[in-house]
Formats: sequence, C-alpha cells, structure tokens
Amino acid sequence: MVDLSFEMQALVDQLEPIARPGGKGRVLMFLGASKRAGTSTIAREFARVAAERSRRGVWLFDLDFARNSHARALARPDANVFDASFGRNAFWRAEPHGARARLVAKDCSTKHLYVTEFQRARSGVERLEFGNAREYWNAVRGSIDLAVIDAPGASRAILPVAADADGVILVADEGSWNERSIAARREAIERRGGIVAGIVCNRSRIVSRRAA
Repeated sequence: MVDLSFEMQALVDQLEPIARPGGKGRVLMFLGASKRAGTSTIAREFARVAAERSRRGVWLFDLDFARNSHARALARPDANVFDASFGRNAFWRAEPHGARARLVAKDCSTKHLYVTEFQRARSGVERLEFGNAREYWNAVRGSIDLAVIDAPGASRAILPVAADADGVILVADEGSWNERSIAARREAIERRGGIVAGIVCNRSRIVSRRAA
C-alpha cells in the first residue's frame, strides 16, 4: 500500500479553511479528472492522515458500491460495524423500492478512521441512484470531524453528491493531464452547485497504476 503521509500532511493543512464555523465537521469529495488518476489512493491517504488529528472521527465514504475496495483494504478483520444512516434519508437509492441494502461503517487500524461498506442481498438490487441529501450530510457534519468521499471519476451519477459537499478536489495524473477535461469536469460540478476547492496533480507513477 502506497504511503503518502508527507504529501497529505500539506494537503490537509491547506484544506483546513474549508471547515465550517461552529465546530461542525466538513465533507470533501475527491474526484478523478482523468482515467487512472490515482484518486482512490489520494482519498484514502488524505483520510488516514486527517484521522491522526481527529477526535470525533474521519469517515471514508467509498461510492464504488460494487467493489467496496476501501473496506476490504482498511477495515479491521474484527471491525465494529456502525449504521451509516445517521437517522436521515440516504444519499443513495436502491431499486426496486424495498430492496435489501444498507450502508455501514467499519473501524480501521488507524485510530479515529472509519470506512464505509455497501451491503446488499445477493439478489434484489437492480439499480442504484445517487441524489441530493442535504439533511444527511448536515447530520454527518454534526457527528464527525471529516467525511472524505471517494467518487468514481467516470460517472456523472455522483454529481448530486458533489453539490452537497463543502468542496470537491479534482485529481489528475501528470502523465495524462488534460486542461480541457479538467475544465469540463469543473464546469459540470459547478453547474450542479458544487464547489471545486482545488486540483491535485498526481506525479506518482505507482499510484497511477494501482488505483482507479
């Protein structure tokens, strides 16, 4: 597993001003601006480093519900399992209505770090849809220090979630840097009401090969 502690320390410092006043937590989304940009690795390492400073916890939301790769990599074998509904309507919908599915969080070996896992019945969920859920994310802000959302970069379906975040950080691979692609992704986010807080240029060839 790639360790980006040094690089992430600086990024966590730079993003602190995004924190909302009144002691509330914040919600940050990491989204790929190009294919194989290493977004998942950047999001994971950012969450891990931020958790070292946290008191109320950092939750890493993995929106790749099909693979749950972060949970497989980070959750402890004997992890405690927590309900991730926060008592609010979720930001995702499973179809058909009534399909058996839930989002949980599991604790990790890093203190104060939790990772989500989407659980579903073997059959029944035919389609998933993401939507706006302002009350949900406000409940998250009131309960934890930081939510880090790792969003699949190739999907526009996550744009409603981006609109509810305090900031979106685009991740682009140095080897496939494309200004037009980055500008298009920024425009799509801002058109939905989202805020692009910054762009990370990933210069690590190892990260690019290992992460989506």
